[in-house]
Amino acid sequence: MATIDIVMPVRNGGAYIGDAIRSLIGQTERDWRLRVFNHGSTDDTGAIVAALAATDSRIEQVPCAPSLTLSEVRNLGFERAEAPFIALHDADDLSLPERLSRQRRFLEDHPDLALVGGQYETVDATATRSLGIRRLPHAADRLRIACLFNNPIAQPTVMLRRSVIERHGARYGDGFLEAPGVPSLHVPTLAEDYWLFAQLALLGLCANLPDTLIRYRQHGGNISISKFDAQMAVSEDISDQLMRLLAARHGEAWQSVLPFCNHGARLAPVADRRALPTAWRSLRATLLRIFGDTPGVQRELAFRDVLSNRTLPLMLGRFACLRLRGGLDSDEMATIRHILSAYKPAGLRRAA
Repeated sequence: MATIDIVMPVRNGGAYIGDAIRSLIGQTERDWRLRVFNHGSTDDTGAIVAALAATDSRIEQVPCAPSLTLSEVRNLGFERAEAPFIALHDADDLSLPERLSRQRRFLEDHPDLALVGGQYETVDATATRSLGIRRLPHAADRLRIACLFNNPIAQPTVMLRRSVIERHGARYGDGFLEAPGVPSLHVPTLAEDYWLFAQLALLGLCANLPDTLIRYRQHGGNISISKFDAQMAVSEDISDQLMRLLAARHGEAWQSVLPFCNHGARLAPVADRRALPTAWRSLRATLLRIFGDTPGVQRELAFRDVLSNRTLPLMLGRFACLRLRGGLDSDEMATIRHILSAYKPAGLRRAA
């Protein structure tokens, strides 16, 4: 039995899957097994995987019915896993050589955690041009609260501790956290990774390494590009569900977190902007009671303070103060850039 089982779903990934698998063959960590779950591919994916498997006995191809959802395919990967750790890998991304060894070492050194992700470099479809590094928050106490507002964990960078996943019955698509009076939420696609990781994060079981672990290939087939609006709507449903679970589990009144979320670096429209500061003060106090006054919690709340008033000069002034403290995340920068790009002074609005 290997120490790390790698789960790689694929459908018609012939253009990139060879590079993805070769990036795993080149890992400094050697004690792994890769299962490629071929999700009804009709291109040359199967032949490419078979050829690589013939040269490396650690690679296995598992055929899957095309009728399965992506969540069901990923869950099949969990069910087949036997190793202490499960690494997730997309069929179009490239793992950097130290990825598996760094994550294995981190989980071995932090037995209280169930998930470790990391940073990633976005590259173009040919993987020859860098489009920048996405910086995500690190500490477990910050991820606990950050998951309410957006997804702070990058699916293709994740490694999981199998024993904890099994203990909680954690699976893609389904909720395993329960609370009195809160109906369960099923997320079969689009944001199933966010739903799974956020539940683990609420329990304080997740962290991100500050290291860049993968090269994320950006192309027209990425779900986050092709189905952006639908993915954002599901993400908002998840944020709302998380807050309902928290409120019920901690005996607090439910309050909406949606006006302060930045899924996809976008802010949700609000009917009455003048009511936002009061709503935020109440929600902020509730979150401090739930999560405690820790450095990670205060850091996350600091950015939500910025978003709690939609008056642009005040928002930018608060953001400038936060920026002076350093350590801004990519999603925070992207959110402010999007706000600025959408802003039109009153004179321009009248002219339009």
